[in-house]
Amino acid sequence: MFTNRITSIRQILAAKRLDGLIVSSLAHIRYLTNFSGSNALLLILPDALHFITDGRYAEQITTELYTQEQMLQQMLYRLQTHITREPWKYIAENDILQGAQTLGFEAAKVSFSGVQAMRKYLRPVRLKPCKDIIENVTMVKTAQEVAHIRRAADIAAEVYAYILNFVKPAMTELDVAAEISYQARKRGSEDDAFEIIVASGVRGALPHGRASNKRLQTGELVTLDFGCRVAGFNSDMTRTFALGKPNDFDRSIYDLVLSANKRAIEKAKAGMTAKNLDAVARDIIKVAGYEKEFEHSLGHGLGIEVHEQPTVSYRFPRVRIPAGAVVTIEPGVYVAGKCGVRIEDDVWIQAGGCEVLTSAPKELIIL
Repeated sequence: MFTNRITSIRQILAAKRLDGLIVSSLAHIRYLTNFSGSNALLLILPDALHFITDGRYAEQITTELYTQEQMLQQMLYRLQTHITREPWKYIAENDILQGAQTLGFEAAKVSFSGVQAMRKYLRPVRLKPCKDIIENVTMVKTAQEVAHIRRAADIAAEVYAYILNFVKPAMTELDVAAEISYQARKRGSEDDAFEIIVASGVRGALPHGRASNKRLQTGELVTLDFGCRVAGFNSDMTRTFALGKPNDFDRSIYDLVLSANKRAIEKAKAGMTAKNLDAVARDIIKVAGYEKEFEHSLGHGLGIEVHEQPTVSYRFPRVRIPAGAVVTIEPGVYVAGKCGVRIEDDVWIQAGGCEVLTSAPKELIIL
């Protein structure tokens, strides 16, 4: 897949009449080279790849970049590594660009000061801001990448099962979040995929209600949104449960969201537009009278970054979801002053449907 992605990127660059691309996103660099460090640049030229990092990673790249498969790729693509603390100056002084006249760069990933540095050292090269070149190529995941996401999802499911036995009234949301993080690490997660959300009772109406000092109370719904990380790839799962018997209103909201989640998963398949898949769940919620209480997208792509393309949203009527993409399905209803419910699964999109990677139960659990 490494070679396929580089070939695809070069074809896109040729079509855009670009002599190369400066890749600065660490997530994108990891997709293309397997490098997991915190400082790197990748220059993709028509007949060469230049990987640039600093001395802290001189040893690391010998194991991450140079697996047996990548040694072959090095010969095919002239992968060259460079160690420097001043990448732009180094590029200019060592004629790395080989006479390139127009280079693309990842406009959404470079700071203003970064653009200034490129302009200072890379003159007279013309710099052209680009969007979504790498994103469109990495949207489709390899079997190994899906295996990493599946394992991360399995760890999350194991943690959820533990938490259902751990959580008690009077615990704070922060207590629960800390235990989720600890249990995930014990089971092999490299890190939290993102800041853990624990939102109970009326705080459940906050879609991104980060864990607080609020204490859990009997009769409340509790929403947990967290993910685990394996080999750099993330899972993302949301479950809502009841701490004691919920009231009829809370139960009705839960049943509505569960119905929307299940229906969207049932209909999800390759070739659907993001808008049409979003509409499967959104229409169910709209008919029930809660359209305004479901304001976010149905889901998003998932991989090395928690939020990747495609965004599964009514805002993207032309974006088609390809076979091989991993996306989340996460409808939610948030009723201010009362409760909130979100149920989220990670799914692997395929030609005739999708495979659910999230194994945690999602029928309402009452503790």
